[in-house]
Amino acid sequence: MIRTDLAMEAREAAGGDQIPGVSVVNDDKGDGVTVTRVKIFSPEGEKALGKGMGMYVTVEVPALVTNDRSTENKAAEVLAAEIRALAGDNAIRNGVLVTGLGNRMVTADSLGPAVCDALFVTRHIKQYAPQEIDERINTVSAIAPGVLGVTGVETGEVIEGVVQNVKPALVIAVDSLASRNVSRIRTTVQLTDAGISPGSGIGNKRKALNRETLGIPVIAIGVPLVVYASTIAEDLLTAANEKNEGSKRIPDFEIQRMVEGISNVNGAEMVVTPKEIDFIIQSCARLVSNALNLALHENMNLEEIQKYMS
Repeated sequence: MIRTDLAMEAREAAGGDQIPGVSVVNDDKGDGVTVTRVKIFSPEGEKALGKGMGMYVTVEVPALVTNDRSTENKAAEVLAAEIRALAGDNAIRNGVLVTGLGNRMVTADSLGPAVCDALFVTRHIKQYAPQEIDERINTVSAIAPGVLGVTGVETGEVIEGVVQNVKPALVIAVDSLASRNVSRIRTTVQLTDAGISPGSGIGNKRKALNRETLGIPVIAIGVPLVVYASTIAEDLLTAANEKNEGSKRIPDFEIQRMVEGISNVNGAEMVVTPKEIDFIIQSCARLVSNALNLALHENMNLEEIQKYMS
């Protein structure tokens, strides 16, 4: 069973090209940065990929593992352009609420709050001291609502209340995701205008955040930070089985039985994340927050934005 939050991986698992209701465009940005746009435009496409209709943009930058700042800045610029393309200038100029999904106390699930901490938020300045900032700066607010197990309140309920009072034109939700490929951890970012279910990266889906539930457009930004243990086990068993012959081959049903045993240990879903996840969260949060800061404020570079924030 394929366990992934990435539309491009779901497409690969569903057979690749020529899937009814799904279109794909690949775009090489140079310097090792590639963009894959998967559009799901029919119920058939939804069923085939297991995801809602909408545009799914995946930016892949394998060189991010080198921790090179110039590579990171290039990736941030590409991400910023993709965010603006999905959101549209009108929505950005009329106010954006960024919500950082996840639990600060669980490292692999803390990307959303970490991104909010590094955002250039301006709604209060625009309201109370507009003379202090120039016209290139738009209205941005941010909230990290926590998780149900800590707050006792559904994340969706918190965000609905904020949207009703703040009245943004757009919500951008940031969360950790799950991939089926270890190599995509920290090197891949997915954007989508189809919204998101908080907790989806660890199989704990809550109330969806999308246009239907919030009444305004929702863009979700996610970075794969975990891989299901069952996915790794299945890949390893299948690869080993391909080398066996005749009676040495493990029957498919036996592989599935072993995988199911790994996926459910004492009722818990097992996920795997790198041992250096603390550092990875810092670098991914910096990448996504830089991209958002560039996208949400017009014709400003990172140096100018940092001056305002310091």
